[in-house]
Amino acid sequence: MIEALYITDSANSLVYEFSNSLSTPKFKSLLPKISASSLTDSNKISLNSQYYLYRHQESSLSFYLLCENDSSNVLFPQTFVQRLIEAMEDYFGELNSTKIEANNDTLTLLLYQMLDDGIPHVTDFNKLRDLVSYKSFLSKILSGASTAATKATGRGPSTLDLIKANDTSNDIPWRRNNVRHTNNEMYVDVIETVNAIIKPVIKKLKSDQTFDSAFYSSSKQYNVDNHMISGHIDGEISFLSRLTGVPLLELALNSVGSNVEFPSLHKCINRDTWKERRGIMSFIPPDGRSTLMKYQIDLNKTATNAQKLSIIRSTSIDTEFICHDNSSEFEIRLNLSQQISKVDFITVEIVCEQEEGQVKLNRATHGDFSTKGNGKAEWNLRQLKSGVSPVFYGSIISKTTEDNGDKDDVSDDTKKKNGFLRPNYIRLVYSHRGPVPSGLKVDSLKIISAKGLGDTVKPYKGVKYITKSGSYIVRL
Repeated sequence: MIEALYITDSANSLVYEFSNSLSTPKFKSLLPKISASSLTDSNKISLNSQYYLYRHQESSLSFYLLCENDSSNVLFPQTFVQRLIEAMEDYFGELNSTKIEANNDTLTLLLYQMLDDGIPHVTDFNKLRDLVSYKSFLSKILSGASTAATKATGRGPSTLDLIKANDTSNDIPWRRNNVRHTNNEMYVDVIETVNAIIKPVIKKLKSDQTFDSAFYSSSKQYNVDNHMISGHIDGEISFLSRLTGVPLLELALNSVGSNVEFPSLHKCINRDTWKERRGIMSFIPPDGRSTLMKYQIDLNKTATNAQKLSIIRSTSIDTEFICHDNSSEFEIRLNLSQQISKVDFITVEIVCEQEEGQVKLNRATHGDFSTKGNGKAEWNLRQLKSGVSPVFYGSIISKTTEDNGDKDDVSDDTKKKNGFLRPNYIRLVYSHRGPVPSGLKVDSLKIISAKGLGDTVKPYKGVKYITKSGSYIVRL
């Protein structure tokens, strides 16, 4: 049971407060407990035997839910605050303290609908749109004169019209009432996020297989055989609907989608159809954007290491991370799959956790380089063409070396004392278009029933496949 909600800024200054009763404690009285627990990573702050605070950070705002300890479901505070943030973003756009203070009346109305005596009630933002106006209470006051004039002339809505407008007992919970769109269209986004920890196994090629030069050569002097320590793929099917009426749709996935284990389906999906015909989604879509399905593919269950890596190499980005023997120099090679149609961005974060280490750029075939301090740097790439393999040549220098000027001026004793510094790991952050690693595809998207849409209307359809990186780390 949720007793109160507190929203604060980054300095823990109160921005908004909502409570069910007058006896609920004020935020100022809870602040000492919050400050005392600020150094811990736990989202649960124990207050006493009866109450606890659930804490959630969202950009520059902190959300605190005051909950009872005897709650049967320990996950519902987390789920509720996520639904609340989705609704607030739908109403107010990007969240910040200024927008919340300017729309606190609308937020209060939202919470009265979303909580019923402390229990989550209406949490679907499509239904909230019908119950809570997008206009703030102040806007309604300003428009009061025109409303009064309309009533005076007898041309206002009748009592029967108002009853019909508020009668939502037979409505679809996830869809707005009386949806109308001039341009009818629907889009499917298949998004997969690659999470992996990879350790490179480096073998130096024989001398007759390499090309020696006084300059950097594009020829490979090392063979890198990566080993995936752990990995998984998080996937989701996002749907954007701008369709008039109450259409019934059917989305068919290929064999990969039909074999996904333990998918999380949106409540609009017909479970009976999914069970009978695995991979077929029959649904009346929510208006606007929604997530039809979430799934996960555990790469650790794949038989061999080669099969694990081939899933990524065939459609995404493979990495070669090489540190040279008896040297502080290293190389990073990115091998982009030929199936990538467009690269949105690639950022390689280079991390040296030794305090005296600093990342230095020696040469890069593509992109820009920037240092972030504390042994961290970034290699940023944009607008890469398909089939290109960017290479980064760098080295780790010590602050002692930098303070003494050029590396050649540093004595051998200093070099031996400092040793050869190396980066600890690199992290890949990227997004690109093209087939997703799992091979999941949308075979078809059909309109089964066009209630309110009209049989002559032909909505525009679009499908997009996006691959992103989550926690993609290559470490020595």
